[in-house]
This record gives sequence, C-alpha cells and structure tokens, in this order.
Amino acid sequence: MAENNLKIVYLTSESYIDHSYTVVQELKKHADLVIFLQAREATVEIDRWCKKFGAEFVERKRFRNPLSFISEIFFLLKIRKMKPDVVWFNTMTVYQVLLADLLLDKFLVVMHDVDLHPESKDRHGLFSVKMTMKLALKKICAASRTQAEIFKRQHGFYPPVFQLPAINYYKETGDKAAVKPSDKVRFFFFGSVERYKGIEMLLDAAELLQKKGLKYELNIYGRIKYDEELIIDRIRSLVNASIYNEFIDYRKIHSVYINNDVLILPYRQVTQCGPLLIGYSEGVPSICSDLEGFREYVTEDVDGMMFDNTASGLAAKMEEIINDPESVKRLSRGIEENAMKKFSMQALAGEYIENFRKCAKA
Repeated sequence: MAENNLKIVYLTSESYIDHSYTVVQELKKHADLVIFLQAREATVEIDRWCKKFGAEFVERKRFRNPLSFISEIFFLLKIRKMKPDVVWFNTMTVYQVLLADLLLDKFLVVMHDVDLHPESKDRHGLFSVKMTMKLALKKICAASRTQAEIFKRQHGFYPPVFQLPAINYYKETGDKAAVKPSDKVRFFFFGSVERYKGIEMLLDAAELLQKKGLKYELNIYGRIKYDEELIIDRIRSLVNASIYNEFIDYRKIHSVYINNDVLILPYRQVTQCGPLLIGYSEGVPSICSDLEGFREYVTEDVDGMMFDNTASGLAAKMEEIINDPESVKRLSRGIEENAMKKFSMQALAGEYIENFRKCAKA
C-alpha cells in the first residue's frame, strides 16, 4: 500500500499514452493506483503499456453505437464499487460527462486545452469539451499554469493544476538507435504540420539563412495536414532541408531526437507542447515562439531560446547557434540543471498528490 493510503482510479486514453506513461510511472510510488486505458481498439502498443503498469484496457465504443451509453454506465458502476478516494479522468467521453456526477462521489477531469487549438476539427472532442465545461466545471483541472490562468479569466476561479511533465515514454520504449555524426547543426520540426504550428515562418527563416550561405540541416518530421504540395515545394527549394511527410511511429521518435540538435517550435498558438517536453527528457533544447505557454516552460538562454515571432527573429536565433555550436551543449546542460528540476514527474508528484488529497477531503 502506498505511503499516503490514497486510492486513485486513473482513466486515460490512447491520445495521452505518452504523458500517462510518465505520470503513472511516478504516481504508483505515492498512491494506490488503479489504471484503465480506454481506446477504440487494443493495439500492440496499448497492450505493452497495460502489461507494464497492470492496467486494464477498456474498449471505447463509438458515440452513436446504442451500446455505448449502457457500457459507460456499467464501467462507471464498476469504478464506484472500488470505492476510490478520487477518480481521475485524463479526458472524458460525452457519456462519462453526463454520468460521472450521478454515479461517482469524488472525481477530477483534466482539461488539456482550455484555450482550444484554432483549427481543431474533432467534432466529438469539441462537443465533449463543451459538455465538460457545462456539467463538470468545478471538477476541471488544468494541465499548465498558463491554461489555469486562462480558465480563471473565463470562469472566475483557479482550478487545480496537474502540470504536464517532461515525457520519457519515447526514450524508454523507442527502438535502440545509434547517433549519426554530423559536422552541421541539425535543426528539426517534429509533429503533424498544422496551420497554428507556423511552419511557414520556419521556412521563411530558412530562406533567409540560405541567402547568407550558412551551413546547417533542417529536418521536418510529420504529416502535412494542409497545402501539402505548396509546403513540399518550398521545402525542396531549400538546399539544407529534408521532409518526412508521414506519421512517425512511436518507436522511431527517440531516434529522431538523438539524431538532431535543436527543435524549432514556431507556433502561432500553444497550450502545452508535447515535442518540447519530449525534448526535455532527451536533453534536446528548443527555439520557441515568444508565447505565454512556452514562457512557462522555457528559461531564455538557459534551457532553450525564444524568438520574437518573426521569421527574421527566428533566423537570428538559428544563426546564433550555427555560429556557436557549443551552445547546444550548454542549453542541454541547462535542461538537466534547470528544466528537469521543475518539470520532471519526480518534481511534480507532490503537487499531484496534494490535489488528490484536497479533492478527497472536499
């Protein structure tokens, strides 16, 4: 039995399998944790995850399936019989939002995006968020202090914060890979290419560097979700750039990080940023847009850099690193000495447990 005797039922989904891995790995040391992973189907990845943590897979039926509502009732009743101190939802289905307050005593739900991404097209997800805001407002937790402040401005009170930690999932589960040496600084963009992520600004910056004849590499990993031909043409026009226009399998992500030097995050809007948090675990620094969501996680010129949200500003930061490659090692040391002391799950676990205690006593 865990030291504080808290019994927590944790329900997560395949969308958050990486961050949940890091969270569960540490929380099991501090609480009696019962874990469920809900997904449409069981994959090899999910099966491995569940076996590692003794978690139970729960099939998530489609919203329109008439059995979905019934299955959710039985699932929540099963949880209630466990008599947990707190039920912690990493996300909720629409039916769970409707049923949780009726069937469960104490529960919390993490709202990962209080400030929704502008191009989000997940109708079911958006509807679920709206329903959660309407029916479970007092149960909502934020995944960062930036999002908590936005929530407070919107709703008048500050929610509990379950700060997203540095994500070690890919480092621990990825294929073993050798580091390929390079005599150039290797910049990279990682993740699906969507409008709000600002790939055009990165390409504009790369064009400015190309005009100066600077030697470096730019690797772009992720499926292009819009203007595909136009973006590919622009990338191919750059002497130093490569594009991997595909979904990157989770087993290859560790190799992507260790074979590049600096992550570029030219986002126009950010809530929390998975690629940044993966980078912290891998010791890979980032150059980020000067946005509130990044300022929360990045200490300028200590464990990363921020630019002024212009292509010329980004190009200047990249040029600074090209001219001083040793700065990559300095920033990487800063991640270990600064960022990880604040954002590792070991550092954050105490706040998580305190949130659970407050909920259990309420």
